[in-house]
Amino acid sequence: MPTPKMSDNTIALIKRELATGATNRQVARKLKVAMGSVSNVRRDLNNGILKSKQATRRASMAEQQYAEAMKEVGSLRRELDAFTEVRDYMKLFRPVEVKPKHGGKGEATAVICWNDWHFEETVDAEAVNGVNEYNVDIAKKRFKDGLQATASIIDMCRSKSHIDTLIVNVMGDLMTGYIRDELMATNAMTPGEAVHEVLEQVVMGLEFFQKELKLKRIIVPCVCGNHGRWTNKRWAKKGPGMSFEGVLYTFVAKWFLAQKNKVVQIIPPKGDMTFIDVYDRKVRITHGDNIRYSGGVGGVHIPLRKAIDAWNTVIWADYNYVGHYHQDITGEDYRMSGSLIGYNEYCVKIKARYSPPSQAFELLHPKYGATARFPIVLGTRGI
Repeated sequence: MPTPKMSDNTIALIKRELATGATNRQVARKLKVAMGSVSNVRRDLNNGILKSKQATRRASMAEQQYAEAMKEVGSLRRELDAFTEVRDYMKLFRPVEVKPKHGGKGEATAVICWNDWHFEETVDAEAVNGVNEYNVDIAKKRFKDGLQATASIIDMCRSKSHIDTLIVNVMGDLMTGYIRDELMATNAMTPGEAVHEVLEQVVMGLEFFQKELKLKRIIVPCVCGNHGRWTNKRWAKKGPGMSFEGVLYTFVAKWFLAQKNKVVQIIPPKGDMTFIDVYDRKVRITHGDNIRYSGGVGGVHIPLRKAIDAWNTVIWADYNYVGHYHQDITGEDYRMSGSLIGYNEYCVKIKARYSPPSQAFELLHPKYGATARFPIVLGTRGI
């Protein structure tokens, strides 16, 4: 038998009684209506409540998605602003060339590499079997020791050669960043904090060289590493503008321009490679993470040799400086610089060979090219 149609007043009375927690049978008896009528009203109430909850949930999700979208828009705007600043600032710089002083006796140009500091990263001595330890304080000490060692070597070389120009190859990975999730838990500071600390160290080091060595020129070609990026993967396009290190180099350049310093010349990166001309030889500086090496027993030499040959089909370089692999290796037309951090947990994971913390130093001679090729060793096993 079909349920009789109810008036709006009856429906309202049923809803009020149901709201008190009464059962369908109790409401039906009290209001003298059919059980089916009460059941229909309760069903409609439940459907209405469900729809209301669903609408509230959808509204909440929409608000959350909107907030996340606005956060992403803000992040993209900041990235665009940073890239635009770096791009516009790079337009101020022109190619740098070191020319020989004709008639000068025993002339040479000194070169020191600053790369793979991983400044804010920590290395637990127990996790690497006691062969290394690293934190911000150790990083600062090693860097200062490296400055003093570099100055001492240049003073030693000046007894036989006239040296008034220093090239400081800043080759990336000065900071570690957050390229792996574990680094968010283990780094001593955030990428933004690391930029400030590294900026202080770079400026201090360059000013130390200028004051201590009385140099006429300090040329600082820069490239970005793979760790400083804030994107998930390193971009082929606009790479320096999407890296904390690209911003860092702009800050360094602005600092010395603001000081009206005519000695220190910063060359910010425009891509993966920076080129300078030294004594009529073209020199390439790159971080080296685009060299594909998978741990073969022959070492990184063969992949590096193949990479240089491929690069030279585009722009020929007489000499190359690279980093990334935390090893000091020399070749006829290249120098691979070590690292400030040294052996770490990631080296254990990938079965890398042990190499002490070091930075590459050498002289470039107008006639003989790379000479006096020293690794500045900044620690030994267990230090």
